Amino acid sequence: MIKHFFAWGAALVIASAAAAQPRLNPPPPAKAGAAVGKAAPAFTLTDIDGKTHNLSDYTGKVVVLEWFNAGCPWSGKKSPRSVHATGRVKNLVSEAKKAQPEIIYLLIDSSANRDKETVIKENKAARDEFGIKQPILIDHDGKVGKAYGAKTTPHMFVIGPDGKLMYAGAFGERQVKKGDKDDNFVINAINKMKAGEPVEPAQTRPWGCGVKYN
Repeated sequence: MIKHFFAWGAALVIASAAAAQPRLNPPPPAKAGAAVGKAAPAFTLTDIDGKTHNLSDYTGKVVVLEWFNAGCPWSGKKSPRSVHATGRVKNLVSEAKKAQPEIIYLLIDSSANRDKETVIKENKAARDEFGIKQPILIDHDGKVGKAYGAKTTPHMFVIGPDGKLMYAGAFGERQVKKGDKDDNFVINAINKMKAGEPVEPAQTRPWGCGVKYN
């Protein structure tokens, strides 16, 4: 009986000591997406006309990436909020070329909620409707979008001539009324880079439609 009592007491002490030990939580998962100031993730994608684009092909040039969706009213759908329907993208490209004549501007569609051929067909229709001159790249498996952490359409990324990501975030103010100045974060980043100044803000909260990954 006494032996059982001591055995029970020892077990209780051990259990109490174990309970008193702090639990080690697993480390938080790495934050998804490309990091400003670090090398932009490399990619190879094909556009809606079948041409292949490698990010490495544009080393030495400023590259702007715009996540795009033909069905989004903030992006490629006809709407008073659309950055394409309102001409905001055309103005952005025009202003960007004043600072960087050889700038590369690419649209990337990571939509996976419809079959790939439908996505391409919709993108071609949007290109024709809004006179989009820039290549529209298809990232149907979402690998590039996830590598960059693209969350919305539009979600903008500016890559410097050295291949480093210099800006990530919103296109500009969410909506610009007619006659208002379009205070564009992308143009700001490009002008800061040209002047040899730090890009500020280098990161903003993107807005638009959520990217539909698998």
